[in-house]
Amino acid sequence: MKELKKLTEDYFINYNVPDLINQESMLTFILESPHTQEMKHGYPVAGSSGVEMTKNIYGEQSKEPFGKLVSQKEDYQKQYQNLSKFSILNVAPAPMQEGGLKEYDLSTEEQRVIAILEKLRTNYKSRRHQKEEWNQVKEVLLVNFKERLVEALNELSDNQYLVPCGKLADAYLNLVKNDSKLIQEQQIIEGIPHPSFNQWSYNDAIDKLTVTIKAVNSG
Repeated sequence: MKELKKLTEDYFINYNVPDLINQESMLTFILESPHTQEMKHGYPVAGSSGVEMTKNIYGEQSKEPFGKLVSQKEDYQKQYQNLSKFSILNVAPAPMQEGGLKEYDLSTEEQRVIAILEKLRTNYKSRRHQKEEWNQVKEVLLVNFKERLVEALNELSDNQYLVPCGKLADAYLNLVKNDSKLIQEQQIIEGIPHPSFNQWSYNDAIDKLTVTIKAVNSG
């Protein structure tokens, strides 16, 4: 039987939803993980959370999910300006909830990995946990996240802002940021909730994000 580390690495490869990295990016949103709609469409924030982001960035009349716009910016750039100035990156490259993989026939080994990921999802604050299996999976997740973020920032010479959306994204960014000078050089907009369930509509921290996005769009 494969060791848990290798099982986790394989799981991330097999159910990977690629990040959206634009070379002209000035602001990178960091979200938690893909779910059902992201698996279906193959890009981050493809569902209702993505629509919530678009409404707050481009106005209430906007109906398309933000991930769709950023992934297909050539098709939408006339209607939605400056899409190339945004990137989107998930902490986990594959779902952290089994519900995100309803359409897939998971192996016993994959179910083992995702069961631990679900525990990590709700116990996000600590770097180390009492259960060693959790630590093994978390270490793979942290390394994967940090490598993708650093690789992206290496490519993005104009990126100035990182916006972790939700408590898990904020916690995981805090766990890796001291390991990289590139991450430390970014301005981190803190306190932004995950865009699910209309949380962006009534959160005070969104005002700061709105000001930052205006600066990006005018830059």
